[in-house]
Amino acid sequence: MKIEIHQPLSIFAQGVRDNMEDCILPAHGKAAASDKWFVVCDGMGGHVRGEIASKLVCKGFDEYFSANPFQLPGDPYFIGAFNHVQEALDNYNSLYRDTRGMGTTVVLAFIHDHGIHVMHCGDSRLYHFRGDELIWRTLDHNMANELVRKGNISLEEAMRFPKSNVITRAMQGNSVAKTSPDIHLMEDLRAGDYLFLCTDGIMDGISDNQLTEIIASDSSDAEKISLIESLCEGNSGDNYSAFLIQLKQVKSD
Repeated sequence: MKIEIHQPLSIFAQGVRDNMEDCILPAHGKAAASDKWFVVCDGMGGHVRGEIASKLVCKGFDEYFSANPFQLPGDPYFIGAFNHVQEALDNYNSLYRDTRGMGTTVVLAFIHDHGIHVMHCGDSRLYHFRGDELIWRTLDHNMANELVRKGNISLEEAMRFPKSNVITRAMQGNSVAKTSPDIHLMEDLRAGDYLFLCTDGIMDGISDNQLTEIIASDSSDAEKISLIESLCEGNSGDNYSAFLIQLKQVKSD
């Protein structure tokens, strides 16, 4: 499968927060149509520490993917990447003991010849749109969705569940909290499809329905990303970051 993308566009905004704890890779304004992996992180742990965690995770994934070329489809490659980054967090924590409470959520998309792998941990999301439909999105790792996974409540009930914003997974290093990501291979892909990766600050300002309507509109990609950013400005209580990626061509082998 040969996948080509249009020029990716991004949002990277501090919003009303005193500091910026999000981090994205490639850096804001630096993404190119030739890039194969995209990472979005939302740091946590207070001033400066969350910023350190999100930067370490973006850097760690970039180093792993650059040094270990993808050859065969499957989860082990991405588990290896995840463990490599967890180890980087552990190493940093061992050097700077006051950072042990830091962590970050992460969502990433990795484009290769077998499709697009998605890996996430926490409540940063990836959306897959086709036409005027939301085809699929990641399921946040939070208290409500853990009950959905166990079959105790429905998705509709989860939306009204108390403390649904309390996350149950994040990358903090194995010495602090062992965890695991969800990994998904997207193979049903068509030219014109959109991927939207974002931190949860985006969702403070825009609903899934609004996002679907914007992506489905006849506006240019630049206009779409600008409208999403304007809806978040003043409405989000957090930093907010995102990538908008449209598939240009999908060819089967």
